[in-house]
Amino acid sequence: MALDRRPSPVARVAWVRGLIVSALLCSVLTMSARAQDTLNVIDPDAPPLAAQHRGGPPDSVVREAVARYNDSATTRFYASVTLASGTTIRGDVAMYRGTLRIQGRIQGRVTVINGSLFIAPGAEVDGEVLVIGGRLVTQTGGRQVGGARVYEDPANVARTNAGLLEIRERSPSISDIAARRSFQAGKLKTTLVLETGRTYNRVVGLPILVGPTFSFPTPNQGEVRLDLRGELRTETEPTDRREDLGFLLRGEWETKGTIRGGIGGSWSRQVDPIEDQPLGIGEVGWATFLFGRDYRDYYEQQGAGGWAFVYPVKWLRLEGSARAQKESSVPASDPISIFREPEPWRPNPLIDDGHFTLLRGSVAVDTRNNTQTPTSGWYFKAWYERGTSGDVAPVTLPVEVRDPIPTFRDYDFQHVGFDVRKYQRINTVARANLRVTGGGWVGGDPLPVQQRVSLGGPDILAGYAFRDQTCAPAGFADASQAALCDRMLAAQAEIRFRFRLPIREKLGLEQLLLLERLVGRDHADIVVFGDMGKAWLTGDGPGRVPNNRLPVLGEFSYDAGIGLDIDGLALYAGVPFGEKWNPRFTLRLERRF
Repeated sequence: MALDRRPSPVARVAWVRGLIVSALLCSVLTMSARAQDTLNVIDPDAPPLAAQHRGGPPDSVVREAVARYNDSATTRFYASVTLASGTTIRGDVAMYRGTLRIQGRIQGRVTVINGSLFIAPGAEVDGEVLVIGGRLVTQTGGRQVGGARVYEDPANVARTNAGLLEIRERSPSISDIAARRSFQAGKLKTTLVLETGRTYNRVVGLPILVGPTFSFPTPNQGEVRLDLRGELRTETEPTDRREDLGFLLRGEWETKGTIRGGIGGSWSRQVDPIEDQPLGIGEVGWATFLFGRDYRDYYEQQGAGGWAFVYPVKWLRLEGSARAQKESSVPASDPISIFREPEPWRPNPLIDDGHFTLLRGSVAVDTRNNTQTPTSGWYFKAWYERGTSGDVAPVTLPVEVRDPIPTFRDYDFQHVGFDVRKYQRINTVARANLRVTGGGWVGGDPLPVQQRVSLGGPDILAGYAFRDQTCAPAGFADASQAALCDRMLAAQAEIRFRFRLPIREKLGLEQLLLLERLVGRDHADIVVFGDMGKAWLTGDGPGRVPNNRLPVLGEFSYDAGIGLDIDGLALYAGVPFGEKWNPRFTLRLERRF
């Protein structure tokens, strides 16, 4: 009889968990050691350049490059071209997509967008060079004067039918559906706005905001801005537990002088989500409208508050705010959904109703080279909030979830949250990204329902079911699947491998231009990812984690998977570990993080 040497299921799970933790650590070490990577040079034979950038181009540089290309005085090329020996071009030259090989002479600036520049022996470039999405190679005997800037990552631009370039914005979302008309009277600018409320959900349907925005310049590069919005909700509420109309009055003064900062205030009545995950708010809207899957829960708030912020340096924002508001439970409605099965919507959970005073402080650090598609830099945000209430009406929850909320004195709770992200280029085709996020209760009375947390799919743990971790005790029946945990901690790691889609050579010019306008790029990313996360109840007692410690690694959930990302439109397959091998597929309209 053959001896079965396969590891036990417990051993396999432990091994895979160790592999994911090791991958997370390796991502950090790779990011830390990248400065010592001598393989990722622009070109080993190239002379020293004024500026070589391993990350993507800043928005200002992309605008500069596009302006040069579109300038009527520029000699433009599309796709690869060679300037023969003995040929001289006087004036600026720009090329989009391909390789520009110079064997002759150019007397002017040279701009290459999403391509590379080769300066051959005996060739001369008398002017500044800007290369985006490629490399600069000056061979022995070639000459270039005037400085050079090289950005390895491509620019998110597309070519129009007129042969000019335009900058592609981020992928459209529900929040982009808007109409605006502006008027100017002296220094006062008035803009009439008709827009959506950024999403679509099972409580209000599609919120439609309408009203004016007034803006007025002030000294020191400042501006005063006042937004007045009325909110129309496509879904009425038959039980009268919420209003059918909302509103927002928001004013802010900001100065961008020596030190950037500002103050503001608002008064509003709106329906807000309880958690900021899973998925982006626009993705949740499309999932609700198309498939009847609303991944968020909601409550209505009405109140007023103010805030102040300052940027001590360009990449650091400090902010403090105070707000007093009434928070109320709202039931689910029955909005239209295109492909929803004939079954009731998931109920919207009850919250702890009452009037709350919220004091919050936050800090944000952002050194990313691009906020939409970063390839290098750090993003860090952390906040602390203290909430109090004198008239809270708590929901009855099992004692396994929380102790009773006091009603004989002021209710007082404290909680925090943080999100740390690192984006790092490994080489010309690979990038490693890492995220660690968490938050929850840190002091005072137990958290209200509207401040509790959960984990599961389709994001952050893509391999697990929706609300896989809610901290609901066994036998507790709750069709709303409310988030009941005190704390959560999760880490996400991914490596992206870029490749060119094999379609360019098979399409004609018109089809290629249409594809560029729709998708923006003819390359995609293969994404290999791993996630780990845990949501838990804190305190003493069975099933809880003591307040002064974190769960051990063996208590976390782990998954891994692979995906294809084409400019933010992506399909991912995630597999959980320690459970039945059952891949879960997720269609995303945004990057994972």
